[in-house]
Amino acid sequence: MIPLQYFLLAWLIFLVIYTVMSLLTIMQMVRFGIAGLGTYATTLLFLVLSLGTILASSAYFLTVDWSSSVDLFSGLQGSMYFNP
Repeated sequence: MIPLQYFLLAWLIFLVIYTVMSLLTIMQMVRFGIAGLGTYATTLLFLVLSLGTILASSAYFLTVDWSSSVDLFSGLQGSMYFNP
């Protein structure tokens, strides 16, 4: 049995890594991109889509009961591939 809190912690760690990589990407796009409307539009689109995805997943995560746990290997007990 694995607590769901571990999955939330893993998501937060990946979110921090994604934030650092996104800041590096935005810096590269703005600094070395061709100065024009297209560069700023794609940067803005990237930011809006990223923020929308993070907010939507955060809104979903508010509805999850994080005190429960999950058994990932319960379906394998009768399987011929899983013989502990």
